[in-house]
Amino acid sequence: MLLSIAHKFVFVRAVKVGGTSVEIGLSAICGPDDILPPMVALEERRRQALGVRSRNYGASPLLEAAYDTLVRETPDENLHRVPQPSSRFTAHTKLSEVIEHYPGSLDGFTAVCLARSPYARVLSALNMRDNYTDYTRGADMRTDPKTWAQAFDKELESGWLKKMFSPDVYGDPSGRMDRFVIHYEQLQDEFDAFLARLGVPDRIVLPHAKEGMMSNRFDPRDVLRPDQIATINAMFSDDFEAFGYARL
Repeated sequence: MLLSIAHKFVFVRAVKVGGTSVEIGLSAICGPDDILPPMVALEERRRQALGVRSRNYGASPLLEAAYDTLVRETPDENLHRVPQPSSRFTAHTKLSEVIEHYPGSLDGFTAVCLARSPYARVLSALNMRDNYTDYTRGADMRTDPKTWAQAFDKELESGWLKKMFSPDVYGDPSGRMDRFVIHYEQLQDEFDAFLARLGVPDRIVLPHAKEGMMSNRFDPRDVLRPDQIATINAMFSDDFEAFGYARL
């Protein structure tokens, strides 16, 4: 999540849509008064490489600066030990919550959101769930696709898959915000188009954050059962319709 007063947009992201990469990229154009919530240390380090740091997310600028310094000076092998500071906004704060809690006016702002095929999102999430801790230590996120069907049953029973619904994140109760959608499948091109719309002259190459198994390359029918495909079709019906993805 980002809130840019300088460019009048709110960036919100659902789970497993390429949001970390876009958030890092958008951070590079944010102004000093914009809200950039903290990322986990490994990702915050990537943002620092662009000359940007998290800011305006808490009650103390001194504590924000201290987190920036800690991330910058901690050796790579110890980055996973750096605690992420508390923030009034988080990576996956819903648009409705931003509207509710931001004290200023958001009239004329654009809501920027990300879309991705629900099948690829689910597969990416199943791959990540087993090794996210290893990722924060610098390892690749790679699991055996043969384990995904079993992981699907586990996460369906736990209720975690329901937390991935995009409409819950992107819904605008005010009904007033213009919306700009960036599709994962055309991530760089549509990101470029958004910067052009803002009048940003320099191209920003998006980093590949949280690199995993590249789940868009998988046919979900090769790794999930037919009943699991049907479950995704039913659970994510709003996502399919809202963003124009075809069902299997």
